[in-house]
Amino acid sequence: MKKVLSVLGSIFALIIIAFAGIGLYTWYKSSKYKETAVPYIEKVIPEISKWDPEIIKHYMVPNLFEQIKEEDFTRMIKYLSKLGKLEKINEINFANLSSGVTMENGKYIIVTYTVNTTYEKGDATVTITLLDLGNDFQIYRFNINSMALMTE
Repeated sequence: MKKVLSVLGSIFALIIIAFAGIGLYTWYKSSKYKETAVPYIEKVIPEISKWDPEIIKHYMVPNLFEQIKEEDFTRMIKYLSKLGKLEKINEINFANLSSGVTMENGKYIIVTYTVNTTYEKGDATVTITLLDLGNDFQIYRFNINSMALMTE
């Protein structure tokens, strides 16, 4: 019986250590961007929320527009504008960090955050993925989820 409890205790301790390690690793990855990406997000979310396609394009990675038709992009922004005016950025949470290499651009780093916001028509979660340019960022993609978009 003691042996079984010892094994179970060891397994439990390993699980706790694994979760602590994952938490520490996530904290380490996110801490680098807390002083750079978070202020950028605080600046860019109000700009996106003006619902002007030209303003949004200014903040986005330029080569993405080679893949998106102008009229589709404009239609998407018009749809999102149903949320109304941005009232508040409630919480900004680190989600992910990834990197890779392309033949065209070389090495890149992408950082993703989820941002809880309040708009005129309701709450929304903005998932924003940023391309790290070293001294600045560009929006690689963003997604807005809100029940307010479901109503007419």
